[in-house]
Amino acid sequence: MTPLLLSEEKRDALRELVNIGMGTAAAALAAALGTFVELTSPGLEVTDRGSVAKQLDTGAWRNSEIEAVRQPFFGAFTGESVMLFDRPAHAELAGMVGYGPESAVVEQQEVLLDVANVVIGACVNGIAESLAELVSFAPPTRLGTRADVRAFLSREAVAWQQGLIVNVDFKLEARSFLSRVLVFLPEPSMLRIDQALSRLLDGLAAG
Repeated sequence: MTPLLLSEEKRDALRELVNIGMGTAAAALAAALGTFVELTSPGLEVTDRGSVAKQLDTGAWRNSEIEAVRQPFFGAFTGESVMLFDRPAHAELAGMVGYGPESAVVEQQEVLLDVANVVIGACVNGIAESLAELVSFAPPTRLGTRADVRAFLSREAVAWQQGLIVNVDFKLEARSFLSRVLVFLPEPSMLRIDQALSRLLDGLAAG
């Protein structure tokens, strides 16, 4: 498959829309958790799911135990998001919302689901709302650990294999865990976004 390539101008615009959405997510999490949330500038890459799986073997993620949450979205454009956490995120986030160190694993995982729901929703809605589009979300679900994530990213029996990957890392002030948001946009959704970005940029030029 030959992927649709966004122009550099449109990539810059899309990156800024993601920044807006993640800024909303950061503010919501900062208020809920009582700490500053630091975000990286989002990376945009046209690639395949298998290549993303290989990223788990690089950098700080290589030696980390991983827990992941998945949340599909649909509507004007369709895709899915995965939020990755390393193992220390369980206890750290649970403690920040009031659970003690003895809290059950299921309670800690519920916190991860709640955090992922806020971050993924803000990121995807930051794109959709700025383009005057509407999307809906399925409930977030636990994807699993490293092996489960790798299998999910690498499997062949999916509706698409290649698309635009939006990659954002964020961390909480004075906290030691890793987290990453991956937003997968298949080619039909990329085409819809490409058209919406054209309308947005044309409107700005006309104004």
